[in-house]
Amino acid sequence: MKVLIVGSGAMGSLFAGKLKQHGVDITLLNRPNSHIKAIQKTGLQIVEQDGNLATIDLMVKTNAADLNNDYDLILLFVKAFATESVLSNVLPFLSRTTPILTLQNGVGNMEKIQKLSPSRNVVVGGTSTGAGIVKPGVVEQRAWGSTFIGSTVPEKHKQLLEQIASLFSAGGIKTHVSENVQSVIWSKLIVNVAYNGLTAVTRLTNGEAIRTDEGKELVAKLVTEAVQIAERKGILLLYDDPINECIRLGIEEIGKNTSSMLTDVLNKRKTEVEVINGAIVKEGKKHNMATPYNEMILKLVYMIENSYEQRL
Repeated sequence: MKVLIVGSGAMGSLFAGKLKQHGVDITLLNRPNSHIKAIQKTGLQIVEQDGNLATIDLMVKTNAADLNNDYDLILLFVKAFATESVLSNVLPFLSRTTPILTLQNGVGNMEKIQKLSPSRNVVVGGTSTGAGIVKPGVVEQRAWGSTFIGSTVPEKHKQLLEQIASLFSAGGIKTHVSENVQSVIWSKLIVNVAYNGLTAVTRLTNGEAIRTDEGKELVAKLVTEAVQIAERKGILLLYDDPINECIRLGIEEIGKNTSSMLTDVLNKRKTEVEVINGAIVKEGKKHNMATPYNEMILKLVYMIENSYEQRL
């Protein structure tokens, strides 16, 4: 399979490296930056779970006009707020039949992509695998959870989904197909709701954020609000006890990970809080349900974003 990965942040780089190690033909597309330049110069380096360092040569493109039009799959890892601008620039250079898998955070990504390119098959995924960029060209895998993928028309995309799941799993990214796409989206959203905003505000890793009883209590409050809305919308989640599952993930699988939102805050960048905690606040207003904990996190992260230069 020939795969184009759009977005070379920690997750895009990790998936690119893992899949290339398994023999998949990978092209990585991103605007020029220090990370991309390091990959072009010396290859991508991945710090594995055992501490060993793997170096992988990757095909890197920084201009969409230089892409081929014969990819079998497009993996989208750009920030949710950049979906429209990036795809508007990229899609004109690609075949109109190439399917897209979005592994982005938040809600609404699939709908944006379908609106931009109605002729394509669009599938969606959520992953508890995590990584961080240690320095330009070097990515450390910090979480080893499962990945779930699905579609609004699973019977139509069954073969594609099974092919992707098999490909990812063979590359060391445990992947399962779910017949309920909203379960995939909302189950991943709830984990992001639990950790992203909280760690961005406290500047703690996922595991450190729940080391105290106060941290566990806040995670429980944030998750409870999200679960109540999912229930109101009739969405069946992938796990029976979302609060305990989020805590378990923080202890056993994603504890070492620095959340993407905290990484953005540390680098003084715009975050995805609007499509994570903000999505819960928006749905709460739509259904006349109070979401005070998620609203507080939303406002705190907005305050941080708007005061990078003033912070002590």
